[in-house]
Amino acid sequence: MPDFFEEVFSYCQEDLRNHLDLKALDPSYKIFYPDGDVITVHKDSEKTKEELEKIEKGSSKGFDGFIEEATRIYNKVKPLLYGCFTAKAMFNPAYWGLIGEIRAFESYWQLAKKFFKSKKLCYAFTFEAMFMGVSPFDVPAFYSVISYTDHVQKIFYPMGSMYQIPRALEKLAQKFGAKFNYNAEVKKIYSDNGRIKLILDKGEAVFDKVVANTDYAYTKTDLLARRIPEYNYSCSAYLLYLGLKQKVKGLAHHNLFFSQDLNKNLNQIFRDQALPEDPSFYINVPTVTDESLAPKGKDLFYILVPVPNLKRLKQDFLKEEEKLRGIIFNRINQTMGIRLQDLIEIEHKFYPDDFTKRYNIKYGATFGLAHNLMQSAFFRPPNFDSKIQGLYYVGASTQPGGGLPVVLASSRIVADLITGNS
Repeated sequence: MPDFFEEVFSYCQEDLRNHLDLKALDPSYKIFYPDGDVITVHKDSEKTKEELEKIEKGSSKGFDGFIEEATRIYNKVKPLLYGCFTAKAMFNPAYWGLIGEIRAFESYWQLAKKFFKSKKLCYAFTFEAMFMGVSPFDVPAFYSVISYTDHVQKIFYPMGSMYQIPRALEKLAQKFGAKFNYNAEVKKIYSDNGRIKLILDKGEAVFDKVVANTDYAYTKTDLLARRIPEYNYSCSAYLLYLGLKQKVKGLAHHNLFFSQDLNKNLNQIFRDQALPEDPSFYINVPTVTDESLAPKGKDLFYILVPVPNLKRLKQDFLKEEEKLRGIIFNRINQTMGIRLQDLIEIEHKFYPDDFTKRYNIKYGATFGLAHNLMQSAFFRPPNFDSKIQGLYYVGASTQPGGGLPVVLASSRIVADLITGNS
């Protein structure tokens, strides 16, 4: 969704291209099935349809219908991404018709089933839900807007790594007078005679307005010392960062490896709160696009495995981790014809509780609050505090939701609330 990033810079009368080099990926990504089937999603949708036809005859027509419907939903949903709503807005007749138009009471999976017969393709067009931390069987159909962005707007990468985005935003903010105070941990937030006091690990500070981009649940419970509703939380993630001695052929920049039984895999994560016996996972190989990120002839692997959050996880993750890692490596080795463990020069691991320890994310729920119907749109926490005037919230757990472009939209909402432009 490059238009969301372009908006930030154009708002400041700056050209995005002077700050970020966004490269459209081609192919966009690959999907590897356990039976050996592979789908390559291309920048050119006609080539993608040829790939789909190998899996299901006539599916190219289904693709056109699905994308047409996802586009229609996107055009209905996009204006909502810039508004801050409360549950009271549901009583506004202006929104009543919209609920049906965006298929709020259907699931992402049910929408895909209208256009594709095979489970393989239904999963291929709903897997994004897993990387929002929720099952495609539980997330509303209007989240098909992600499929729209994948296949219509295409997928881009900031050359030099994803970290170039916050660096560019920091530089832009500094140009317009923003000051950054790093290594100053906020411990508490108080209302103080019409202003807002932050208690820091070293001292305190008082402001007229505060925007909290910390995890919403953590902010409420730990910083404001309040009770919160019994929210549903997204899944967590087990991450492996690998520096490889040599390049691995056959992978795209983005790669998905699906479980043998994806339904069981999803149930174990989201229903049973158990580590998956046969996990689906994602591999990012940024050196496919940007060779400058690693020494010549070498590769970077970033492996993400969706796992349950820590609220009700039944197992000790550290005791099960080596087994999980072994299953993932075996699947990669069988598919790619390599022995990955022999290629590793550097390895870093990131566990679910690291999200809590390093980023104060409640229960290690990587993607914040789950994106089910009752925690979406009007029902997702608003971007302002109901008790402290001048306190605002941005991030994945607030409106409008998770994902980098959508979180940028939440910052636009807050900016408009502060400046009175909402």
